[in-house]
Amino acid sequence: MTGPAWLAYVFAGVMILTSVYCVARLAVAWRQRRPTDHDVDSMHIVMGVVMAGMLVPRLQVLWPGGWAPLFGGAAAWFGWHAVRGLRSQDAARRAHAHHHVQHLLACVAMLYMLLAVKSAPGTAGRTVAAAGGMSGSAARFPTLALVLAVALLGYAVWATDRLASLAPVAAGPALLPVLARIGTLAPAGPFRQEAPGRSASPAGRPPQVTAAAGRSERRPVSLRLAACCEIAMGVTMGYMLVMML
Repeated sequence: MTGPAWLAYVFAGVMILTSVYCVARLAVAWRQRRPTDHDVDSMHIVMGVVMAGMLVPRLQVLWPGGWAPLFGGAAAWFGWHAVRGLRSQDAARRAHAHHHVQHLLACVAMLYMLLAVKSAPGTAGRTVAAAGGMSGSAARFPTLALVLAVALLGYAVWATDRLASLAPVAAGPALLPVLARIGTLAPAGPFRQEAPGRSASPAGRPPQVTAAAGRSERRPVSLRLAACCEIAMGVTMGYMLVMML
């Protein structure tokens, strides 16, 4: 099965934009001391770069097999967090476990695609999309590719359906207790609520100004845009896996 060359360029462009945006997320989180999923954003950066190179050969920054150990370690990391979440007695951690499961699937899919391209005869130096004519036997384990594609595309549909239900950035302070329980709250510097009847505040500022500044620092980086990154990754991976069948 082959796909049009222009579509590969479109997906590669989307992956580059996703990587750049995730770099910006990490920069904003660090600069403004706001919480974000640092491991997820970092992995999205790497995935975007690698998939862009697999889709368009001239964008490759490393041979396909060179990334395999990284995604193997990432799969173990997210798998460990998924198991911890599912076994936790905390309802917030259990509800957040699906988030780690999705990234576990994405890492396994990346590992599969990299190893399949590396081991397939006659595909050295080519990409998944460019070598889309690989037969299922050349790609090896086509059933696994199909299962991963269906799972990732299904997650993308589910994430798109619930996109509007995610809290906007303005509602971030209300999410702080939940983020703290599931372990995604980044350090945000000293901030405490003034006790009733007290008016003192750091640097002589009024307590309401101090509280507003603290809430601004602790507001999570956009959850909806983070979900859009996951949707883009899931659709692109699903497309690439289908091209290997």
